[in-house]
Amino acid sequence: MFNINLHRQKIIMPTKEEHIMMVAEKLFAANGYNGTSVRDIATKAKVNVSMISYYFGSKENLMEELFKWRMEEGLNFAKNILENNELNEIEKIDAFIDNFVNRVQRLRDFFLLVHTQQVISQNKNIQNFLKASKINYIEINQKIIEQGLEKGIFTKKPSYHLLQCTISGTIFNAMHGIKIYKEYLKKHNADFDEKHYENQYFREASDHIKTIVRALVGYQER
Repeated sequence: MFNINLHRQKIIMPTKEEHIMMVAEKLFAANGYNGTSVRDIATKAKVNVSMISYYFGSKENLMEELFKWRMEEGLNFAKNILENNELNEIEKIDAFIDNFVNRVQRLRDFFLLVHTQQVISQNKNIQNFLKASKINYIEINQKIIEQGLEKGIFTKKPSYHLLQCTISGTIFNAMHGIKIYKEYLKKHNADFDEKHYENQYFREASDHIKTIVRALVGYQER
């Protein structure tokens, strides 16, 4: 769906398969996997049930393809960051975090599914997608940080798997807590701006994570 570079996202029209997956994504997040039928998806997507069967075969395969698509989309961006020689290592870390936060904000329905599937999924293919994705993200960040250590940009070697826990855990907790924190801020901040709250909230989340990561890798502004 998206042709991504490090500076902007060019939005192009989704394919028919992607359109069906995007509709299924919203319905699965709202009603649960078991609470969503293929007919529900077809009706919402304005396609025939036979078209879903043609592209995906079954609802389970549709769910698997959705996870594979979204995971590959995010991983490809992370790999592009790693391979971009125009960025130094702290800029790569910042780009990784900004993209991760942006994806969670933009694809909240999918990441709600990720959380659910981590807890209750019996689908081994989806579990394998999630496991492989986590390991790939850890390894990408490890390569970036090791390069930064070699160049003297970073001065501390963190626990790479716990670093990824810190990044993803903070983002997901921010996503789940957005309504609660909104009520808190409305109560305690006289200048609360409800219209721009969500964008500001996720920008602050991104900046917060960057501050933590800088401390963990021993980065000092020069």
